[in-house]
Amino acid sequence: MKVDVLPIGQDDENSYVLHDRGHVLFIDPGRKAKMIAACVLPKEKVDGIILTHGHSDHTQAADDLADLYDCEVYMSHRDLILVDPASVQGYGFDGPVYHEITDLKEEMLIGSFTLHVIFTPGHTEGSVCVRCGSLLFTGDTLFAGDIGRTDLFGGDEQQMKASLKKLAQLPHDLKIYPGHGPASTIGRELMSNPYFVYAG
Repeated sequence: MKVDVLPIGQDDENSYVLHDRGHVLFIDPGRKAKMIAACVLPKEKVDGIILTHGHSDHTQAADDLADLYDCEVYMSHRDLILVDPASVQGYGFDGPVYHEITDLKEEMLIGSFTLHVIFTPGHTEGSVCVRCGSLLFTGDTLFAGDIGRTDLFGGDEQQMKASLKKLAQLPHDLKIYPGHGPASTIGRELMSNPYFVYAG
């Protein structure tokens, strides 16, 4: 599997393009849909778009890409209030997504991609981490050396602690691709990220 990492938004959020045997999956396409689409080869098929949570710096290119490739958009329904065009502009970092949202399940097959979805509330109520083989896309739950904020709408410090405890049980060699900043591994974060100590 090949992963394109595109830190292209105004907040340097990472948009990810996964390639697997002629198939493509987008994760957290924040902005600049044309730049993201440029990573897709003519013979590749886009199977879907996954949003790890509903903040606009991770969702704003979703509609354009869904229109371009006629594919589904997936996100936890717990974050729908952040992307519902009828309710946005009131919660901070929210923004509309007009395509229908398909709810995420723990085990999913999207095109050629076998995914394990870990529900990790704390940054938002509907935050998830998405495992694909030896890779874990952590959105704004876990960064290299840091974690996502819990003081925004839908955030919760106690839920974040519980979510970090879930992640601490994963294989140490699992490579993490966060919503912002460089990649890391679960093992490296267990040794150096102070928030795992904070989670107990």
